[in-house]
Amino acid sequence: MRPIIGVFAEVDLEQNTKVQNTYIRAIEESGGIPILLPYVKDRDTMERFVNLCDGFFFTGGADIEPQRYGEQSKNTCGEIQYARDELEFAVFQIVNSTLKPIIAICRGAQLINVAFGGTLYQDILSETNTRISHRQIEPKNSPSHDVQILKNTPLFDLMKKTVMSANSFHHQAIKKLGEGLEIMAVSDDGIVEAVYLPGERYVRAYQWHPERLYEIDIYNRLIFDDFIKACQNI
Repeated sequence: MRPIIGVFAEVDLEQNTKVQNTYIRAIEESGGIPILLPYVKDRDTMERFVNLCDGFFFTGGADIEPQRYGEQSKNTCGEIQYARDELEFAVFQIVNSTLKPIIAICRGAQLINVAFGGTLYQDILSETNTRISHRQIEPKNSPSHDVQILKNTPLFDLMKKTVMSANSFHHQAIKKLGEGLEIMAVSDDGIVEAVYLPGERYVRAYQWHPERLYEIDIYNRLIFDDFIKACQNI
């Protein structure tokens, strides 16, 4: 049976909800049934979301509110969608008490890290010595740099190699790793590109956008196939 995947989305100032179709297509093409989770405040509704869905997809978008990881917002910090933060952190806490799988992309990876007590670079260019463009000028469906996959991680087990291609559209990134999380991949400048939660829970988070590459690159396609398989096994 095809699993139902709850997909989080942007929430604008008027609390309208929208999501990039590439996220939806990636889930659908890998065998899942995507449903959009709108902004709600009622905890009972959130719990019904969790009961309904077999897995959850935390997508990309605006920056995480820095106060959530103990910092004041700098002038280099970008757009913050407070309602989205409120919803996603609340639902994450509910999902995290279950065994339902989680996949997270870009902002989603940063949210997962913060939810586990980690911190973020509010702006990579001003806070690190990177020489890699993490906001590429290439088309979104083109890779712009490699990531180095660490051995003895789920990503290495899935890819069977130590290097793969990635695209890049972010100015924030994981700084202090969240408690319990472990790194699966880094870029050549040391920026964390993928993390996971060891143990029985399926939690995978990627800083790049495999949903933009899965049609042209089998390895990025495997990321979604693996997630949907995990959702089917719950």
